[in-house]
Amino acid sequence: MILYALISKGNLVLSEYTELEGDFTEMARIVLKSVNPNQYKQIFSKNEYVFCITCFSNLRFLCMIHNTSNKEKAFAFLEAVLQEYQNSSKNPDFNHGQFSGQLSRMMKGFNQLDQKDALTNLEQTVEDLNESAFQNLRKMIEREVKLDVLVQKTEELTKNADIIFKYSRNVHRATRGNEFRFGGKVLILSLLIFAFLSLYIYYQI
Repeated sequence: MILYALISKGNLVLSEYTELEGDFTEMARIVLKSVNPNQYKQIFSKNEYVFCITCFSNLRFLCMIHNTSNKEKAFAFLEAVLQEYQNSSKNPDFNHGQFSGQLSRMMKGFNQLDQKDALTNLEQTVEDLNESAFQNLRKMIEREVKLDVLVQKTEELTKNADIIFKYSRNVHRATRGNEFRFGGKVLILSLLIFAFLSLYIYYQI
């Protein structure tokens, strides 16, 4: 956001505009004394403010922004002011004092556009956050569903294991004595069945 704008010829102020109260004009005049006329773009910082300056011939185009604002946008504003000033100064009736009104219109238009860009960025950020939140919620639901399935499969596996081991134990008891070898084979077969069921349930999850 542009807080203050100024056009000078050397250190002589030709036009300036701001809607805020403060010692901006005094600070700007101090900054003008430090400007290198041979350097096209320059930046000066004072307190929480930044002064962006474009030099063209013996003219100085200056604007002040907060130190958190975008400096590239500030220089884009100065380029627009420079072009407008050059076009207006071709008019024989051109008056530097009246150009302050043009500075006012350009600053308001630029700041409104900047606010729209900020609002668009905010809306996009909110949209991205909503999408991210939705994706996270979906993942949580999917994990919850998988957890429920896992619990259910585990319960089924436990029940099947109880049945198999009870059956195996009964068979083992029934085949003790002369049929001990047969019972051992049945026990091994039961364990194999249990292992097969375990693998089947695991790959079904």
